[in-house]
Amino acid sequence: MVTSEQSPDALEQFKSNGNYKVNDGDSTTKLLLAFNDKAKPFTDVKVRQAVSAAIDDKKLLESVWGGYGKQIGSMVPPTDPWYEDLTDIDAHDVTKAKKLLAEAGYAKGFSFTLDTPNYDPHPTAATFIRSQLAEVGITVKINTITPDEWYTKVYKNHDFAATLQEHVNDRDLVWYGNPDFYWGYDNPQVSKWVEQAEEASSTAEQTELLKKVNRQTAEDAASDWLYLYPQIVVANNKLSGYPLNGLNSQFFAYDIKKTG
Repeated sequence: MVTSEQSPDALEQFKSNGNYKVNDGDSTTKLLLAFNDKAKPFTDVKVRQAVSAAIDDKKLLESVWGGYGKQIGSMVPPTDPWYEDLTDIDAHDVTKAKKLLAEAGYAKGFSFTLDTPNYDPHPTAATFIRSQLAEVGITVKINTITPDEWYTKVYKNHDFAATLQEHVNDRDLVWYGNPDFYWGYDNPQVSKWVEQAEEASSTAEQTELLKKVNRQTAEDAASDWLYLYPQIVVANNKLSGYPLNGLNSQFFAYDIKKTG
């Protein structure tokens, strides 16, 4: 049993073998174009919205994962109770992107450096984003860095304009309630909702509060959530009862059974 196949190119050996089944579940890993919301021009919500609208997330997902994975319009994967499909908020719309840029005072575009980790799929995504943003007059310089450099430059020192990174955990949404987190998103109302959610006395109360956070961060284009990684689970046909979602975390093996 393979709980998280990382390359769609490796699946043909299983698809062509009747002894195996290929399952497409939901992971909790989100690929982000994270803006530094405290650095110009990304301090302007219209600029962040414009960049998000200019990028065709569906086309990017197809180029990296083929028919696997999902578009995701926020930090919340479908396996979280406070999930809502918000992909319409940052839908691909070049005309809208150009209009927002003009309203923000960047009708002729602008330039920025995209700090990009040097391992897949980040370089591929960075090249794709550069070509997409060029269509609306935005020039992207790609600065490829190691994970250690990313940690120091971006995460610790907040010395960046925009970056690519994946966030793997459920509940990652709550980091938007922390203005000191590396992306610098600062909405006092969101911070209050997150604090209240952490102190909620019931799951229903927490869910309702985090749904508000989910929608507000999406409307503010706090980041551009490019896509949700697939959870490709490959298993022998004799196995049953295995989980399909969120397997970058621990899971129970008790229900897994083998027949024959």
